[in-house]
Amino acid sequence: MGAGLPASKSRVGALIGRIDRPLAVLSLAGFISQVGVAVMLPLLPLYAHQLGASPFTLGLLTSGFAVLNTAGQLAVGFLSDRFGARRMVPGGLGIYAVANALIATATSANPLIAFRSLAGFGGGISIVAERIYLARVAASERLAFTNGILSAAQSAGTVTGPAMAGLLAAASDLRVPFVLVAVTSVLAFTGTLFLPPEPAAAGAPAATITEAVPGIREPARAPGGSPEGVDRTGRVEAAGPTRVPLRPLVALLLANLGLQAGFGAFITTYAPFATTRLGWSIAEVGIVFSLFGAGSIVLGPWLSGIADRRGRRLVAVVGTLPVIVWGPLMVLGLPNPIIYAGSVVAGGGLTAFGASWYALLSEASPADRQGRYFGFISAISTLGIIVGAIAASTLWEAVDISAGLLVASVAIAASIPALLALPAERRAAS
Repeated sequence: MGAGLPASKSRVGALIGRIDRPLAVLSLAGFISQVGVAVMLPLLPLYAHQLGASPFTLGLLTSGFAVLNTAGQLAVGFLSDRFGARRMVPGGLGIYAVANALIATATSANPLIAFRSLAGFGGGISIVAERIYLARVAASERLAFTNGILSAAQSAGTVTGPAMAGLLAAASDLRVPFVLVAVTSVLAFTGTLFLPPEPAAAGAPAATITEAVPGIREPARAPGGSPEGVDRTGRVEAAGPTRVPLRPLVALLLANLGLQAGFGAFITTYAPFATTRLGWSIAEVGIVFSLFGAGSIVLGPWLSGIADRRGRRLVAVVGTLPVIVWGPLMVLGLPNPIIYAGSVVAGGGLTAFGASWYALLSEASPADRQGRYFGFISAISTLGIIVGAIAASTLWEAVDISAGLLVASVAIAASIPALLALPAERRAAS
Protein backbone atom coordinates (compact mmCIF):
# COMPACT_ATOMS: atom_id res chain seq x y z
CA MET A 1 0.00 0.00 0.00
CA GLY A 2 2.80 2.38 0.97
CA ALA A 3 4.73 1.55 -2.20
CA GLY A 4 1.68 2.17 -4.37
CA LEU A 5 1.35 5.84 -3.41
CA PRO A 6 4.81 6.94 -4.64
CA ALA A 7 4.25 4.99 -7.86
CA SER A 8 0.91 6.73 -8.37
CA LYS A 9 2.52 10.13 -7.73
CA SER A 10 5.25 9.24 -10.19
CA ARG A 11 2.69 8.45 -12.90
CA VAL A 12 0.86 11.70 -12.25
CA GLY A 13 4.15 13.59 -12.37
CA ALA A 14 5.06 11.94 -15.66
CA LEU A 15 1.65 12.87 -17.07
CA ILE A 16 2.03 16.51 -16.02
CA GLY A 17 5.52 16.56 -17.47
CA ARG A 18 4.12 15.73 -20.91
CA ILE A 19 1.89 18.83 -20.92
CA ASP A 20 3.66 21.63 -22.78
CA ARG A 21 2.79 25.33 -22.83
CA PRO A 22 0.27 25.32 -25.73
CA LEU A 23 -1.60 22.36 -24.26
CA ALA A 24 -1.54 23.84 -20.74
CA VAL A 25 -2.94 27.18 -21.93
CA LEU A 26 -5.67 25.58 -24.04
CA SER A 27 -6.62 23.14 -21.28
CA LEU A 28 -6.90 25.87 -18.65
CA ALA A 29 -8.94 28.02 -21.03
CA GLY A 30 -11.14 25.03 -21.88
CA PHE A 31 -11.75 24.25 -18.22
CA ILE A 32 -12.65 27.85 -17.33
CA SER A 33 -14.89 28.26 -20.37
CA GLN A 34 -16.67 24.94 -19.83
CA VAL A 35 -17.43 25.79 -16.19
CA GLY A 36 -19.45 28.74 -17.46
CA VAL A 37 -21.16 26.68 -20.15
CA ALA A 38 -22.17 23.98 -17.65
CA VAL A 39 -23.55 26.65 -15.31
CA MET A 40 -25.67 28.19 -18.04
CA LEU A 41 -27.05 25.26 -20.06
CA PRO A 42 -29.39 23.72 -17.45
CA LEU A 43 -30.87 27.15 -16.69
CA LEU A 44 -31.29 28.37 -20.27
CA PRO A 45 -34.82 26.93 -20.79
CA LEU A 46 -35.95 28.40 -17.46
CA TYR A 47 -34.54 31.81 -18.40
CA ALA A 48 -36.22 31.67 -21.82
CA HIS A 49 -39.53 30.71 -20.22
CA GLN A 50 -39.19 33.62 -17.81
CA LEU A 51 -38.88 35.91 -20.83
CA GLY A 52 -42.11 34.52 -22.30
CA ALA A 53 -40.73 31.90 -24.69
CA SER A 54 -43.22 29.32 -26.02
CA PRO A 55 -42.23 25.69 -26.73
CA PHE A 56 -41.87 26.65 -30.41
CA THR A 57 -39.56 29.50 -29.42
CA LEU A 58 -37.46 27.10 -27.36
CA GLY A 59 -37.07 25.00 -30.49
CA LEU A 60 -35.91 28.08 -32.41
CA LEU A 61 -33.45 28.82 -29.61
CA THR A 62 -31.84 25.40 -30.00
CA SER A 63 -32.00 25.40 -33.80
CA GLY A 64 -30.53 28.90 -34.12
CA PHE A 65 -27.58 27.95 -31.95
CA ALA A 66 -26.99 24.73 -33.93
CA VAL A 67 -27.18 26.42 -37.34
CA LEU A 68 -24.80 29.27 -36.41
CA ASN A 69 -22.50 26.82 -34.61
CA THR A 70 -22.21 24.87 -37.87
CA ALA A 71 -21.59 28.10 -39.79
CA GLY A 72 -18.82 29.05 -37.34
CA GLN A 73 -17.13 25.68 -37.80
CA LEU A 74 -17.26 26.00 -41.58
CA ALA A 75 -15.98 29.58 -41.53
CA VAL A 76 -13.06 28.98 -39.17
CA GLY A 77 -11.74 26.17 -41.34
CA PHE A 78 -11.10 28.55 -44.22
CA LEU A 79 -10.05 31.47 -42.02
CA SER A 80 -7.50 29.42 -40.09
CA ASP A 81 -5.79 28.40 -43.32
CA ARG A 82 -5.51 32.09 -44.25
CA PHE A 83 -4.86 33.81 -40.92
CA GLY A 84 -3.78 30.98 -38.59
CA ALA A 85 -5.71 29.01 -35.97
CA ARG A 86 -3.99 30.86 -33.11
CA ARG A 87 -5.86 34.04 -34.00
CA MET A 88 -9.16 32.22 -34.38
CA VAL A 89 -9.17 30.64 -30.90
CA PRO A 90 -9.43 33.94 -28.95
CA GLY A 91 -11.62 35.34 -31.72
CA GLY A 92 -14.26 32.66 -31.16
CA LEU A 93 -14.08 32.99 -27.39
CA GLY A 94 -14.42 36.77 -27.66
CA ILE A 95 -17.60 36.48 -29.75
CA TYR A 96 -18.96 33.91 -27.31
CA ALA A 97 -18.24 36.19 -24.33
CA VAL A 98 -19.94 39.20 -25.93
CA ALA A 99 -22.97 37.12 -26.92
CA ASN A 100 -23.50 35.81 -23.40
CA ALA A 101 -23.14 39.29 -21.93
CA LEU A 102 -25.88 40.39 -24.35
CA ILE A 103 -28.05 37.41 -23.35
CA ALA A 104 -28.00 38.72 -19.77
CA THR A 105 -29.54 41.98 -21.06
CA ALA A 106 -32.37 40.36 -23.07
CA THR A 107 -35.87 41.51 -22.17
CA SER A 108 -37.84 39.25 -24.53
CA ALA A 109 -37.52 35.97 -26.39
CA ASN A 110 -36.56 37.35 -29.83
CA PRO A 111 -33.34 39.09 -28.72
CA LEU A 112 -32.52 35.98 -26.70
CA ILE A 113 -32.69 33.85 -29.88
CA ALA A 114 -30.46 36.31 -31.74
CA PHE A 115 -27.85 36.52 -28.98
CA ARG A 116 -27.86 32.77 -28.41
CA SER A 117 -27.34 32.20 -32.14
CA LEU A 118 -24.37 34.60 -32.05
CA ALA A 119 -22.98 32.56 -29.15
CA GLY A 120 -23.32 29.47 -31.33
CA PHE A 121 -21.25 31.12 -34.05
CA GLY A 122 -18.47 32.02 -31.61
CA GLY A 123 -18.59 28.58 -30.02
CA GLY A 124 -18.29 26.88 -33.42
CA ILE A 125 -15.21 28.96 -34.21
CA SER A 126 -13.43 28.15 -30.96
CA ILE A 127 -14.33 24.43 -30.97
CA VAL A 128 -12.65 23.81 -34.32
CA ALA A 129 -9.87 26.41 -34.05
CA GLU A 130 -8.44 24.91 -30.86
CA ARG A 131 -8.22 21.46 -32.47
CA ILE A 132 -6.61 22.83 -35.62
CA TYR A 133 -4.10 24.72 -33.48
CA LEU A 134 -3.25 21.55 -31.53
CA ALA A 135 -2.80 19.64 -34.78
CA ARG A 136 -0.27 22.24 -35.92
CA VAL A 137 1.77 22.60 -32.73
CA ALA A 138 1.72 19.07 -31.29
CA ALA A 139 4.19 16.39 -32.31
CA SER A 140 2.52 13.81 -34.55
CA GLU A 141 3.25 10.99 -32.11
CA ARG A 142 1.37 12.87 -29.33
CA LEU A 143 -1.74 13.99 -31.23
CA ALA A 144 -4.19 11.68 -29.45
CA PHE A 145 -2.69 12.42 -26.03
CA THR A 146 -2.91 16.21 -26.47
CA ASN A 147 -6.51 16.03 -27.67
CA GLY A 148 -7.36 13.71 -24.79
CA ILE A 149 -5.91 16.10 -22.20
CA LEU A 150 -7.90 19.00 -23.69
CA SER A 151 -11.12 16.96 -23.61
CA ALA A 152 -10.46 15.89 -20.01
CA ALA A 153 -9.91 19.51 -18.94
CA GLN A 154 -13.19 20.53 -20.56
CA SER A 155 -14.95 17.61 -18.86
CA ALA A 156 -13.59 18.80 -15.52
CA GLY A 157 -15.34 22.11 -16.17
CA THR A 158 -18.53 20.28 -17.07
CA VAL A 159 -18.44 18.40 -13.76
CA THR A 160 -17.78 21.58 -11.76
CA GLY A 161 -20.38 23.79 -13.44
CA PRO A 162 -23.74 22.20 -12.48
CA ALA A 163 -23.10 22.55 -8.74
CA MET A 164 -22.37 26.23 -9.21
CA ALA A 165 -25.49 26.60 -11.34
CA GLY A 166 -27.75 25.42 -8.55
CA LEU A 167 -26.18 27.77 -6.04
CA LEU A 168 -26.39 30.75 -8.39
CA ALA A 169 -29.99 30.06 -9.35
CA ALA A 170 -31.01 29.78 -5.71
CA ALA A 171 -29.15 32.88 -4.55
CA SER A 172 -29.68 35.27 -7.46
CA ASP A 173 -31.54 36.19 -10.62
CA LEU A 174 -31.47 33.86 -13.63
CA ARG A 175 -29.47 36.49 -15.53
CA VAL A 176 -26.45 36.02 -13.28
CA PRO A 177 -25.32 32.67 -14.77
CA PHE A 178 -25.03 34.32 -18.20
CA VAL A 179 -22.91 37.08 -16.71
CA LEU A 180 -20.71 34.34 -15.24
CA VAL A 181 -20.42 32.69 -18.67
CA ALA A 182 -19.33 36.02 -20.14
CA VAL A 183 -16.74 36.44 -17.37
CA THR A 184 -15.33 32.92 -17.76
CA SER A 185 -15.20 33.37 -21.54
CA VAL A 186 -13.26 36.63 -21.13
CA LEU A 187 -10.81 34.86 -18.80
CA ALA A 188 -10.39 32.04 -21.32
CA PHE A 189 -10.00 34.61 -24.13
CA THR A 190 -7.27 36.39 -22.17
CA GLY A 191 -5.40 33.14 -21.58
CA THR A 192 -5.41 32.17 -25.26
CA LEU A 193 -3.72 35.47 -26.15
CA PHE A 194 -0.56 33.91 -24.68
CA LEU A 195 -0.59 30.87 -26.97
CA PRO A 196 2.75 30.40 -28.77
CA PRO A 197 2.67 31.03 -32.53
CA GLU A 198 2.07 28.19 -34.93
CA PRO A 199 5.05 26.73 -36.83
CA ALA A 200 5.79 28.26 -40.23
CA ALA A 201 3.60 26.78 -42.94
CA ALA A 202 4.20 26.49 -46.66
CA GLY A 203 5.59 29.74 -47.94
CA ALA A 204 8.19 30.08 -45.17
CA PRO A 205 11.84 30.53 -46.18
CA ALA A 206 13.39 27.28 -47.38
CA ALA A 207 16.27 27.51 -44.91
CA THR A 208 13.85 27.72 -42.01
CA ILE A 209 12.05 24.58 -43.15
CA THR A 210 15.17 22.51 -43.64
CA GLU A 211 16.65 23.61 -40.32
CA ALA A 212 13.45 23.12 -38.34
CA VAL A 213 12.90 19.50 -39.42
CA PRO A 214 16.00 17.31 -39.08
CA GLY A 215 16.46 14.77 -41.83
CA ILE A 216 15.01 16.85 -44.70
CA ARG A 217 17.33 16.60 -47.68
CA GLU A 218 18.77 19.67 -49.36
CA PRO A 219 16.41 20.63 -52.20
CA ALA A 220 17.57 19.78 -55.70
CA ARG A 221 19.13 22.64 -57.61
CA ALA A 222 17.41 24.07 -60.65
CA PRO A 223 19.49 24.99 -63.72
CA GLY A 224 19.69 28.62 -62.56
CA GLY A 225 21.38 27.60 -59.32
CA SER A 226 18.33 28.02 -57.07
CA PRO A 227 16.86 25.00 -55.31
CA GLU A 228 14.14 23.38 -57.40
CA GLY A 229 10.73 24.53 -56.14
CA VAL A 230 12.23 27.61 -54.47
CA ASP A 231 12.19 31.02 -56.16
CA ARG A 232 15.06 33.52 -56.01
CA THR A 233 13.53 35.25 -52.97
CA GLY A 234 13.99 32.04 -50.99
CA ARG A 235 10.28 31.19 -50.72
CA VAL A 236 8.86 27.77 -51.51
CA GLU A 237 6.85 27.62 -54.72
CA ALA A 238 3.74 25.48 -54.88
CA ALA A 239 4.52 22.20 -56.59
CA GLY A 240 0.91 21.73 -57.65
CA PRO A 241 -2.34 20.84 -55.92
CA THR A 242 -2.08 18.36 -53.07
CA ARG A 243 -3.82 15.06 -53.75
CA VAL A 244 -6.60 14.72 -51.17
CA PRO A 245 -6.94 11.27 -49.55
CA LEU A 246 -10.72 10.90 -49.76
CA ARG A 247 -11.04 7.44 -48.23
CA PRO A 248 -9.88 8.30 -44.69
CA LEU A 249 -11.69 11.65 -44.72
CA VAL A 250 -15.01 10.07 -45.72
CA ALA A 251 -14.53 7.28 -43.18
CA LEU A 252 -13.84 9.80 -40.39
CA LEU A 253 -16.86 11.87 -41.41
CA LEU A 254 -19.15 8.83 -41.25
CA ALA A 255 -17.66 7.68 -37.94
CA ASN A 256 -18.28 11.04 -36.28
CA LEU A 257 -21.74 11.30 -37.85
CA GLY A 258 -22.63 8.06 -36.07
CA LEU A 259 -21.29 9.32 -32.76
CA GLN A 260 -23.12 12.65 -33.06
CA ALA A 261 -26.35 10.89 -34.02
CA GLY A 262 -25.97 8.78 -30.90
CA PHE A 263 -25.57 11.93 -28.83
CA GLY A 264 -28.71 13.44 -30.39
CA ALA A 265 -30.71 10.32 -29.52
CA PHE A 266 -29.25 10.22 -26.01
CA ILE A 267 -29.97 13.84 -25.16
CA THR A 268 -33.55 13.47 -26.44
CA THR A 269 -34.51 10.37 -24.46
CA TYR A 270 -32.15 9.91 -21.50
CA ALA A 271 -33.70 12.23 -18.90
CA PRO A 272 -37.35 11.32 -19.73
CA PHE A 273 -36.49 7.60 -19.63
CA ALA A 274 -34.58 7.86 -16.35
CA THR A 275 -37.33 9.80 -14.58
CA THR A 276 -40.40 7.96 -15.94
CA ARG A 277 -39.13 4.37 -16.23
CA LEU A 278 -36.42 4.17 -13.57
CA GLY A 279 -37.97 6.66 -11.14
CA TRP A 280 -34.80 8.74 -10.85
CA SER A 281 -34.83 12.20 -9.36
CA ILE A 282 -33.43 15.21 -11.22
CA ALA A 283 -30.38 14.98 -8.96
CA GLU A 284 -29.74 11.38 -10.05
CA VAL A 285 -30.08 12.41 -13.69
CA GLY A 286 -27.34 14.99 -13.09
CA ILE A 287 -25.12 12.49 -11.29
CA VAL A 288 -24.75 10.42 -14.44
CA PHE A 289 -23.64 13.47 -16.42
CA SER A 290 -21.01 14.09 -13.77
CA LEU A 291 -19.88 10.46 -13.91
CA PHE A 292 -19.39 10.69 -17.67
CA GLY A 293 -17.18 13.70 -16.99
CA ALA A 294 -15.32 11.84 -14.24
CA GLY A 295 -14.57 9.00 -16.65
CA SER A 296 -13.22 11.49 -19.16
CA ILE A 297 -10.91 13.00 -16.54
CA VAL A 298 -9.65 9.74 -15.02
CA LEU A 299 -9.53 7.41 -18.02
CA GLY A 300 -9.42 9.73 -21.03
CA PRO A 301 -5.75 10.88 -20.95
CA TRP A 302 -4.54 7.35 -20.20
CA LEU A 303 -6.50 5.83 -23.10
CA SER A 304 -5.41 8.65 -25.40
CA GLY A 305 -1.76 7.94 -24.60
CA ILE A 306 -2.36 4.27 -25.47
CA ALA A 307 -3.86 5.40 -28.79
CA ASP A 308 -0.60 7.14 -29.74
CA ARG A 309 1.41 4.04 -28.90
CA ARG A 310 -0.85 1.17 -29.96
CA GLY A 311 -2.97 2.63 -32.75
CA ARG A 312 -5.59 5.36 -32.88
CA ARG A 313 -8.05 3.42 -35.04
CA LEU A 314 -7.98 0.51 -32.58
CA VAL A 315 -8.54 2.73 -29.53
CA ALA A 316 -11.33 4.66 -31.30
CA VAL A 317 -13.16 1.38 -31.97
CA VAL A 318 -12.62 0.08 -28.43
CA GLY A 319 -13.73 3.46 -27.02
CA THR A 320 -17.16 3.10 -28.62
CA LEU A 321 -17.88 -0.27 -26.99
CA PRO A 322 -18.75 0.90 -23.42
CA VAL A 323 -20.83 3.73 -24.93
CA ILE A 324 -22.78 1.24 -27.05
CA VAL A 325 -23.41 -0.98 -24.01
CA TRP A 326 -24.55 1.92 -21.79
CA GLY A 327 -28.03 2.28 -23.37
CA PRO A 328 -28.96 -1.40 -22.90
CA LEU A 329 -27.83 -1.15 -19.24
CA MET A 330 -30.47 1.55 -18.78
CA VAL A 331 -33.19 -0.30 -20.71
CA LEU A 332 -32.58 -3.51 -18.74
CA GLY A 333 -33.01 -1.53 -15.52
CA LEU A 334 -29.84 -2.88 -13.93
CA PRO A 335 -28.89 -1.70 -10.43
CA ASN A 336 -27.71 1.90 -10.19
CA PRO A 337 -24.12 1.02 -9.16
CA ILE A 338 -23.70 -0.91 -12.44
CA ILE A 339 -25.11 1.99 -14.46
CA TYR A 340 -22.88 4.44 -12.58
CA ALA A 341 -19.77 2.34 -13.24
CA GLY A 342 -20.78 1.99 -16.88
CA SER A 343 -21.12 5.77 -17.10
CA VAL A 344 -17.55 6.30 -15.87
CA VAL A 345 -16.14 3.81 -18.38
CA ALA A 346 -18.30 5.24 -21.17
CA GLY A 347 -17.02 8.75 -20.39
CA GLY A 348 -13.45 7.53 -20.77
CA GLY A 349 -14.39 5.78 -24.00
CA LEU A 350 -15.92 8.94 -25.45
CA THR A 351 -12.75 10.91 -24.74
CA ALA A 352 -10.61 8.13 -26.23
CA PHE A 353 -12.75 8.14 -29.36
CA GLY A 354 -12.62 11.93 -29.70
CA ALA A 355 -8.88 12.16 -29.09
CA SER A 356 -8.14 9.36 -31.56
CA TRP A 357 -10.56 10.82 -34.12
CA TYR A 358 -8.93 14.25 -34.06
CA ALA A 359 -5.48 12.69 -34.34
CA LEU A 360 -6.56 10.59 -37.32
CA LEU A 361 -8.17 13.65 -38.94
CA SER A 362 -4.96 15.63 -38.43
CA GLU A 363 -2.98 12.98 -40.27
CA ALA A 364 -5.54 12.55 -43.06
CA SER A 365 -5.99 16.26 -43.86
CA PRO A 366 -3.60 17.82 -46.40
CA ALA A 367 -1.31 20.26 -44.60
CA ASP A 368 -1.98 23.17 -46.94
CA ARG A 369 -5.75 22.91 -46.48
CA GLN A 370 -5.96 21.37 -43.03
CA GLY A 371 -8.23 24.02 -41.56
CA ARG A 372 -10.94 23.81 -44.17
CA TYR A 373 -11.09 20.02 -43.97
CA PHE A 374 -11.28 20.16 -40.18
CA GLY A 375 -14.02 22.76 -40.36
CA PHE A 376 -16.06 21.02 -43.06
CA ILE A 377 -15.95 17.53 -41.54
CA SER A 378 -16.63 18.79 -38.01
CA ALA A 379 -19.53 20.96 -39.20
CA ILE A 380 -21.19 18.27 -41.29
CA SER A 381 -20.78 15.79 -38.44
CA THR A 382 -22.88 17.97 -36.14
CA LEU A 383 -25.86 17.38 -38.42
CA GLY A 384 -25.87 13.87 -37.01
CA ILE A 385 -27.28 15.31 -33.77
CA ILE A 386 -30.41 16.36 -35.63
CA VAL A 387 -30.70 12.96 -37.35
CA GLY A 388 -30.34 11.09 -34.07
CA ALA A 389 -32.80 13.32 -32.23
CA ILE A 390 -35.45 12.94 -34.94
CA ALA A 391 -34.96 9.16 -35.17
CA ALA A 392 -35.17 8.74 -31.40
CA SER A 393 -38.28 10.91 -31.02
CA THR A 394 -39.99 9.14 -33.95
CA LEU A 395 -39.38 5.69 -32.47
CA TRP A 396 -40.40 6.99 -29.05
CA GLU A 397 -43.82 7.94 -30.42
CA ALA A 398 -44.24 4.94 -32.73
CA VAL A 399 -42.89 2.18 -30.49
CA ASP A 400 -41.64 3.12 -27.01
CA ILE A 401 -39.17 5.42 -25.31
CA SER A 402 -36.87 2.41 -24.81
CA ALA A 403 -36.58 2.07 -28.59
CA GLY A 404 -35.73 5.75 -28.80
CA LEU A 405 -32.96 5.40 -26.22
CA LEU A 406 -31.51 2.37 -28.03
CA VAL A 407 -31.13 4.48 -31.19
CA ALA A 408 -28.06 5.96 -29.48
CA SER A 409 -26.41 2.54 -29.24
CA VAL A 410 -27.26 1.61 -32.83
CA ALA A 411 -25.98 4.92 -34.21
CA ILE A 412 -22.69 4.71 -32.32
CA ALA A 413 -22.25 1.07 -33.37
CA ALA A 414 -22.53 2.28 -36.98
CA SER A 415 -19.29 4.21 -36.41
CA ILE A 416 -17.29 0.98 -36.11
CA PRO A 417 -17.47 -0.11 -39.80
CA ALA A 418 -16.46 3.41 -40.82
CA LEU A 419 -13.44 3.29 -38.49
CA LEU A 420 -12.45 -0.15 -39.75
CA ALA A 421 -12.55 1.22 -43.32
CA LEU A 422 -9.66 3.54 -42.46
CA PRO A 423 -6.31 2.54 -43.97
CA ALA A 424 -4.05 0.68 -41.56
CA GLU A 425 -1.80 3.01 -39.56
CA ARG A 426 1.93 2.94 -40.01
CA ARG A 427 3.39 2.78 -36.54
CA ALA A 428 7.00 3.68 -35.96
CA ALA A 429 9.17 0.81 -34.73
CA SER A 430 9.83 1.07 -30.99
